[in-house]
Amino acid sequence: MTSQPPLPSATYSHGPFQQLVGYDILHNERGLYFRLPIRRDHLNPHGVLHGGVPLTLLDAVGGRTLIDRPIPGSGQFIQSSVTVTLTVDFMRAVGTGILFASATPDHIGKTVAYVSVKVTLDALDGDIVSRGIGTYRIYTKSLVKAV
Repeated sequence: MTSQPPLPSATYSHGPFQQLVGYDILHNERGLYFRLPIRRDHLNPHGVLHGGVPLTLLDAVGGRTLIDRPIPGSGQFIQSSVTVTLTVDFMRAVGTGILFASATPDHIGKTVAYVSVKVTLDALDGDIVSRGIGTYRIYTKSLVKAV
């Protein structure tokens, strides 16, 4: 029998890039999610959110939501994931507010997982800013390098 892994921690870090972008990784009764207050340096020259910001959140939350999930039929848990593809729809332009990113695994296979991802404005159930589908290569060993 395999023991359950610990719940994701609000102190989990994605490293220096997370610090650069400025998102927090949080967890509530609905699961893992990211939060990012929009800053001036997230805006493009037109005064709206640069598309790379929600794209970053979608990619990161999609991969992170897989960590510590069981791989069906294997008795093992996902320890790392790497993005294979990410298809994104940008739904609306925003310039202020707080972004929330969440993800739902649609299918976890032996080596690949498919995840639906979305970024909303001002609440987890707020207006959709962007959405996507990600394909992630999954690993049962951590690929994290010590810094």
